[in-house]
Amino acid sequence: MNKNKWHRFIWRLINRPLTGYFRLWLGYKTKSYTLPGPSMVISNHTTNYDPLLVAASFPKHQMYFVASEHLFRKGIISKAIHFLVAPIARRKGSSGGDTAMTMLRTLKKGNSVCIFGEGETTWNGVTQPVFPGTGDIARIAKANLVTYRMEGGYFTAPRWGKGVRRGKMTGGIVNIYTPEQLQQMSSQEIADAIAKDLYVNAWEDQKKNQVSYPGKNKAAFMETALFLCPKCHQWGTLKGEGDQLTCSCGLKLTYTEKGTFDPPVPFENILIWDQWQHECLAAEETLPAFRDKNITLYRLTEDHTQKRVVEGTLKLFDDMLSIHGNCFLLKDISHMALVQKHILVFTCQGQYYELHAPQPICFRKYLAAWQLGSAKKS
Repeated sequence: MNKNKWHRFIWRLINRPLTGYFRLWLGYKTKSYTLPGPSMVISNHTTNYDPLLVAASFPKHQMYFVASEHLFRKGIISKAIHFLVAPIARRKGSSGGDTAMTMLRTLKKGNSVCIFGEGETTWNGVTQPVFPGTGDIARIAKANLVTYRMEGGYFTAPRWGKGVRRGKMTGGIVNIYTPEQLQQMSSQEIADAIAKDLYVNAWEDQKKNQVSYPGKNKAAFMETALFLCPKCHQWGTLKGEGDQLTCSCGLKLTYTEKGTFDPPVPFENILIWDQWQHECLAAEETLPAFRDKNITLYRLTEDHTQKRVVEGTLKLFDDMLSIHGNCFLLKDISHMALVQKHILVFTCQGQYYELHAPQPICFRKYLAAWQLGSAKKS
């Protein structure tokens, strides 16, 4: 049995029981769809369970998912996953060129591929821009382009949060673009169509529907998303625990089942707060002196080997990141991204690095500072 036949067999064998469990657990509603042939399925990204939820919509159509490279570093678990479903590796914090080529080769062989266009789950409930070059890949592949949108996932299992809050979550196909249609469109027109099809603003939808998402520890780890207190204007002093978000200055807010803050001042929801904190960061003449203790620096090789470099205090200066004598100029960092809530990855002068925290911390402030510096350079 060749690999493709084996993967199709495994898909048919485990799809219904596995995806059925997750649909029930998350309260996910969808229906079964038929693909018109080899397809590039592109979806928005709201939870860590999204691959299984997309798979639930295509029980008869096996596809290869683009997955974070971290999935390939879990020992025997990674070997089992690769043997069963052979995901396509995507190294976050890098250019992604190898991933694009693997996708194209897979599609050229007549297989279907699924990619989550944003590359990571949303922090604030709004769909982020898709990978640069996605429109080019869709045109070159000469396969069907299928856009798939999920709604309600941000409140069900927010990226910054702990646990699941079951309320309402749905997903399904938005559009199918044939190879002939794609050839009549420019790469930018394709990218614009994808962005339109995938776009979700969880807060606008929630205002219309007012769905409750009950759960325990609803505010836990919210400080991994929010890094500036609106009361004392200090960086990194917030703490989410139980249903409360607090600051050492005395700020105290309750995160409700509807996803809003009580009281709704100074901000009604996380999106407005997030926009404000990024505006404040951009207004700083020099970058704030962020620092976090007990961070471990790793360097990764091409064969996914992880080598420990040093452990110490991570510091952000106006022009560099520093950890225990290892300095990385921000201008030399070409890519940066977050994995889960406690890993910051980046590429510096062709080398790939990871920063690990022993527990979820706000690495997001470092990413925001680097993005700000990159925007100013351009």
